[in-house]
Amino acid sequence: MDRRSFLLSAAAYTLPIPSGNGMHFRILRNGNAVGDHYLEFKQSGGNLAIAISMGGVVKIAGITVFSYDVKATEYWQDGVFQGVDSAVNNNGTPLEIHAERIAGGYSVYSTLVPRYVAPPNLLPLTYWNKAMLDGMILNISTGHSYPPIVHSPGWNALPTANAGMLTAQRFDVTGKLHLSVWYDQNNSWSGLAFQRMGGDFSYEKYV
Repeated sequence: MDRRSFLLSAAAYTLPIPSGNGMHFRILRNGNAVGDHYLEFKQSGGNLAIAISMGGVVKIAGITVFSYDVKATEYWQDGVFQGVDSAVNNNGTPLEIHAERIAGGYSVYSTLVPRYVAPPNLLPLTYWNKAMLDGMILNISTGHSYPPIVHSPGWNALPTANAGMLTAQRFDVTGKLHLSVWYDQNNSWSGLAFQRMGGDFSYEKYV
């Protein structure tokens, strides 16, 4: 193995891949469970694929007023982000988003956005990789990309989905995005909070 290959292989091990190769979050709106978010990590040599599945249904008086579903696959090779394919059902409206690595950056296009070239520091808004806060963020629901403004107010104790607690650092993201995301001492994604449709959404992790 030459030096470059060794460095790329070493970079792959710095990715915060969970020990069980999976993550599961319960999604809440105003404190009530409305869905689930799953990530499954599949490794083969220097290749890594992350299968992402998220679904939620908001009901008022027993009537569905909003539904949202995402199926995505994120690709890495030797520690380098290679691309993502995402299919979204936004309350009955289908959307597709695709990004792939090219010379000088990433080719991105979606149902909503004409093809464009994003910079080489692009990472998808899939939350599991804290490094997304350091570059350009790709929204896998729309295809837009944004430079985040990030501020950390400190560490918090977060409730887990199985009635426990965990300690994680909060990062508030502003600019085009408005959300808070948490990572623990091992840089493992631990929680999420945002507002949408007049409701407060939060993620509780199964640990």
